[in-house]
Amino acid sequence: MKVFFVILIVVIILLALILLDIFMGRAAYRKKAYEPVFSKKKSDIELIHCGADLVERMMEDIRDAVSSVHVMFFIMKNDEVSHNMFTLLKTKAQAGVSVYLLLDWSGSQKIKKPALETMKNAGVHVHFLNRPRFPYFFFHIQKRNHRKIAVMDGKVGYVGGFNIGEEYLGKKAKFGNWEDYHLRMTGEGVRDLQTLFTADLKRNTGSAELGPDVWPELPQGNIPHKIYATDGYSLEKTYLANIAQAKERITICTPYYIPTKPLQQALVKARKNGVDVTLIVPMKSDHPLVREAAFTYYSDLLDAGCLIYRFYQGFYHVKALVIDDHFSIIGTANFDQRSLFLNEEVNVEIDDVAFTKEVYATIEEDIKKSELLTKENFKKRTFRQRPAEWLGKALSYFL
Repeated sequence: MKVFFVILIVVIILLALILLDIFMGRAAYRKKAYEPVFSKKKSDIELIHCGADLVERMMEDIRDAVSSVHVMFFIMKNDEVSHNMFTLLKTKAQAGVSVYLLLDWSGSQKIKKPALETMKNAGVHVHFLNRPRFPYFFFHIQKRNHRKIAVMDGKVGYVGGFNIGEEYLGKKAKFGNWEDYHLRMTGEGVRDLQTLFTADLKRNTGSAELGPDVWPELPQGNIPHKIYATDGYSLEKTYLANIAQAKERITICTPYYIPTKPLQQALVKARKNGVDVTLIVPMKSDHPLVREAAFTYYSDLLDAGCLIYRFYQGFYHVKALVIDDHFSIIGTANFDQRSLFLNEEVNVEIDDVAFTKEVYATIEEDIKKSELLTKENFKKRTFRQRPAEWLGKALSYFL
């Protein structure tokens, strides 16, 4: 019995030290957090919600690039889809194009060393972002660069939720069809994506000696938008302001619904004030406890009259917040506490009726592949699920 209590005390002390490290690290990091909000621009923006289409279009733009290819993903893997991209990047580097590949250290651990060495030998500049370091080691382990940005010749840009791998093209039976949203941009906003890429490169390597070709003069497009990046501090405040401006409806698409108390309260308040609130989440889960944690927030939403749809035809990885008939936010941030307080993210605010109408049409197709969660079904969940829900909520900051 004494041994048990000694072990228990040691575990408690270790957990306390880890939590202290994380929260002290977050407080210290605030001074250098990178959270630019760019001025409003106009670009031509295309919504892509099929992984195969995205990869085809992106690889086509990479092939057409003549001066620079700058690619940043949270996840790439040791699979055929990733290796096809690696091969293309090598080919472009060997042809004299400036090629940079930025990858999150944690998210892209599955890439094998020979693949990395082959790219580097071909002239591809490969860098891993957010490597663990001291001080605040445990805090840095939790930091993720969750951005997905690609820029070719400084003229064509991509940003959104898709990573590069077989599952994102619907090639993994475990997940089936993978629904996500990505944007292809041409016009003024591409410079902002290039600026973010360059800043992340310099912040992690100390240098960003890129040629003048990555900063061409860009034409004005047709769709007004604003790009902003977050680093764990400003996103909650931004979302609260977005929700407060809603007059008719709010639609949230997210793979992980783990909000803060103020965000949950803001949605309930909006619904009570007559705003239609709709939430679309996946029925499947790709990480432990995230689905269970989300259930602890559903009761208040259902009681307020919010609609919750659970996408069942594959996996739902969409990150979108759509308000009224004109305002869409699409990017890399999930509606969860990891994106709010830990991850480096990027979103695009689009204020355009025609584009938002297209987003709603795509969401309507998603809803057709979803099941409405009713109060009756919510109450029928098994008692064995409850402990997992409680544990998920307790760990929600890190899920």
